[in-house]
Amino acid sequence: MSYCVNCGVELDSSAKKCALCSTPVINPNIKDFSSEDKPFSEELQIPKGIKKRFIAFVISVTMLVPNIVMFFLNVFFIRQGFWSLYVFAASLLIWTLFVFPLFTEKIKPFLLWGFDTFAVSIFFTIIFKVHGGYDAVLNSVLCTIALVSVSVLLIMLWLKSRKRHWTSVVVITLLLSSVISVLSGIATASFVKNYNFFVVGIVIGICAFVLMLFFVYCNRSKHIRAWLNKAFYI
Repeated sequence: MSYCVNCGVELDSSAKKCALCSTPVINPNIKDFSSEDKPFSEELQIPKGIKKRFIAFVISVTMLVPNIVMFFLNVFFIRQGFWSLYVFAASLLIWTLFVFPLFTEKIKPFLLWGFDTFAVSIFFTIIFKVHGGYDAVLNSVLCTIALVSVSVLLIMLWLKSRKRHWTSVVVITLLLSSVISVLSGIATASFVKNYNFFVVGIVIGICAFVLMLFFVYCNRSKHIRAWLNKAFYI
């Protein structure tokens, strides 16, 4: 243990000067002071969360300024409909999908799921309402968004219950994709009164179902799963 020769305060083993009176520490028994571990870092350490939120703040302000400019141009100069809402809808969607997660210290999947569903719904509602005359198509789009959102929520709850093998995840995803395709085809055909959408939904649903059967076989066959793990490192 070392003490300051001037004021007698106890010194850290790596100290080069007294913390109280700034008297230089000279210890002939220690040849290399740089190899000693310092009691604290001399560099300013900024937590990663603060950096992430600062980046999100800068991006948010950067995205907000064009929206304000477009709004005033739309109101006072270029008065050809509410075209500035297109910019707002696109900015809101991009901000929700990519910038909003940066503000959260810990990723919260269910919160992000809710905001993403809301942003996508608002985006298409604004696009169709501003353009006008597409209520039937808008209803079918919102119905499809609802089906996809509910399916994603079910997968999230299913994955949260316990750890799943990747083949099981693929099977459930393809199964829900098949169901979504058929139901969205039925909804679109009923809203638009064009049954070709129903046929397209059926075709996509059958393709997803056939792929699902293949992965069901992979999930049940230990040899196939072992081969896939070895061949593709999964």
